[in-house]
Amino acid sequence: MTREEAVRLIDQAAEEKLMELDLAGLGLEELPPQIGKCTQLETLLLGKWDEEKKEFLGNKLTEFPNAVLQLTNLKRLDLWRNQITSIPEALAQLSNLTHLTLDLNWINSIPEALGHLSNLTHLTLDINQITSIPEALGQLSNLRVLSCAGNQITFIPEALGQLSNLTQLDLSKNQITSIPEALGQLSNLTQLALRENKITSIPQALGQLSNLTQLYLHWNQITFIPEWLSQLSNLTQLGLSRNQIASIPEALGQLSNLTHLCLGNNQITSLPEALGKLSNLTQLGLHSNQITSIPEWLSQLSSLTQLDLNNNQITSIPEALSQLSNLTELGLNRNKITSIPEALGKLSNLTQLDFQDNQITSIPEALGQLSNLRFLNLSNNQITSIPEALGQLSNLRILGLANNQITSIPEALGQLSNLRALILDNNQITSIPEALGQLSNLTQFRLSGNQITSIPEVMYGRVRIQI
Repeated sequence: MTREEAVRLIDQAAEEKLMELDLAGLGLEELPPQIGKCTQLETLLLGKWDEEKKEFLGNKLTEFPNAVLQLTNLKRLDLWRNQITSIPEALAQLSNLTHLTLDLNWINSIPEALGHLSNLTHLTLDINQITSIPEALGQLSNLRVLSCAGNQITFIPEALGQLSNLTQLDLSKNQITSIPEALGQLSNLTQLALRENKITSIPQALGQLSNLTQLYLHWNQITFIPEWLSQLSNLTQLGLSRNQIASIPEALGQLSNLTHLCLGNNQITSLPEALGKLSNLTQLGLHSNQITSIPEWLSQLSSLTQLDLNNNQITSIPEALSQLSNLTELGLNRNKITSIPEALGKLSNLTQLDFQDNQITSIPEALGQLSNLRFLNLSNNQITSIPEALGQLSNLRILGLANNQITSIPEALGQLSNLRALILDNNQITSIPEALGQLSNLTQFRLSGNQITSIPEVMYGRVRIQI
């Protein structure tokens, strides 16, 4: 793709009076001046996200293409993944512009003049080198989406509180230390993302955001969750992972529409019973805290599909957990669990079960009832035998049992027709049963750190065996 190809496409657009022109991914170092002929254009793509290729297709423009300023009918201008360092004040001439995308460039400032683009509804400037947001952006009364994630912004101007039509605000991955009270005026805001900043507290004014459905504050320095957060009655997703939170207020139990609650990597020691009221909760993330027990009331969360309690200090699993009939993923690795209750065999929808790094001594036969299980990890425990019942797990893809005290592999594992990986490193196994030769989908078989003397001939050349 070359400049000549771009000129051909421009000429075609001018001749056919096309409304949209896609010049993304052509490797252009400058925009051919012939673009000035395309005065009818409403959409110009000089960079884009290619959904099929799953990649950004940009160009090599180092300066904003001033020829674009002649296209006064332009409504959408996308300049993803170029090397543009500045935005000209003259861009304000494109008064019909509704969508402006300048992600993945080298821009270090936003001109005040952008505040004159009164029809602008979408403005994204992610992953640049911007240090501040001009007050003038507060004049963009039609703006619905503003995203400046991945920059070097240190504060949020009060003026953004004037953006009465804003529905999405993303200022993640910056160096912001506080949230201004003025953001509480954004009555139409549905999504607020401030991940990976240096924020220490959440201002009470945000309690006025009655339409907020998603609030993301992961990777900050927040020390507590305010009670008033319960006022956000439409909230469906709340992310507060990787902060310095020590406790969860009972008030969170009032967020009846909550479906996702992420509180991993904090300093939480216990869970308030009020969380049992969250009947719509589907995902609960509590990994890497200091939780010592799983409360019985957790079984009331009937909609729960994913429960992550990895890396805590849990010693036992209550039988009541088996009542979570919709659960598909259960993570309990890196805890202090000594036994698995037979009742977990009732979790018929479970697809992933992780017990790695505990103190478990045996595997209950009941786990063989988990007919939908695809991933089972019991590595790094004190297990001495594998029950025949595991051979009933017809959908199992990965079975991890490394670093245990297992002495033999049951013939029944040969029935695991969908098994791709069998991990048995560092046990006390001396032989491999011939039945494992039936595992036609097995591609990885790890046995290092055992005392194997022979391998069934049928497995040679077909399975990658590590001894």
